[in-house]
Amino acid sequence: MRIRVLIAVLALMAPSSVGAAVVQSFEAAIDCDVAQRQADSGDAAAYVDLGLCHLRGEGRDPDVKTGLAWLRKGVAGGDTDAMVELGNLYFDGADGVAADRRAATKLYARAAALGDPNAMYNLGVLNEGGGGAPARPRSALSWFLKSAEAGSARGAFAAGEYYLDGYGARVDVAKGVLMLQRAIEMGSPEAMNSLGHLHAKGRGVPRDEAKALRLYTAAANNDLAAGMSSLGVAHHNGEGAPVNYTLAMRWFQMAAERGHLEAWYSLGIMCERGHGVRADLDLALAMYRRAAESPDADLRQRAQEAVDRLEGLDDDEDGRIG
Repeated sequence: MRIRVLIAVLALMAPSSVGAAVVQSFEAAIDCDVAQRQADSGDAAAYVDLGLCHLRGEGRDPDVKTGLAWLRKGVAGGDTDAMVELGNLYFDGADGVAADRRAATKLYARAAALGDPNAMYNLGVLNEGGGGAPARPRSALSWFLKSAEAGSARGAFAAGEYYLDGYGARVDVAKGVLMLQRAIEMGSPEAMNSLGHLHAKGRGVPRDEAKALRLYTAAANNDLAAGMSSLGVAHHNGEGAPVNYTLAMRWFQMAAERGHLEAWYSLGIMCERGHGVRADLDLALAMYRRAAESPDADLRQRAQEAVDRLEGLDDDEDGRIG
């Protein structure tokens, strides 16, 4: 298996304790001309790259048929990256590709049998209810653990969250912390943010707000919107650092720009209360309405209650965020 830059794509999941799990795909910069030459010369390692070039339409018009042909050629040659990519296309369907969950599952299973950590992770996603499949929490946890053992940071993070939430196994905070630490060693910003929350609460680790702040900062520096939002909360509430509304506003804005709806709610509080900015109820209302679009029921309810409050209902909020 070649080493690639991994990102999460295809938001597939039914609600679960982890809630952020998505199948893994590859999105690395590709020199399509080089890939074409290498593939034409019989270099099987270039088949996936060339297939993605055609599917994405990089430097050429999108050509699904040709892209699929190159991916299938990679699959025939035993390339696990090709199996995962083709499985992802089948999983949710795409332009010119009919959804075929059974075919996707078979491709993931084939790649997993060959040791591919991303395929193992995707099987975990499927088993926790991805794409409407029946939820099998224990099987999901088993696959996440296997993917972590094979080198998947997202697998280690997902396993850690499962242990912490008691999903697929009894609550085991010690194991949860261990898996988060392992994920951090593999570079997971999600795990950095999660472990930061544990230190802020003193759950399974010593309560240490300063350490929590350092972990949030590491997550934010890795471009994790949730980490930016956590930094905003810490600076707003004075957790691990003095209260600093200016810094809080900056981090919330950065998180909101990346689509983090909890940050929109926090910005609404700051605009309503005049924390770091002049109080502006119209602007706060707009922020709350944006947060109310969240698929998360708890955030949606809090945001709607704030909208109702500004539209005439009273409330005794203390202005604390997080």
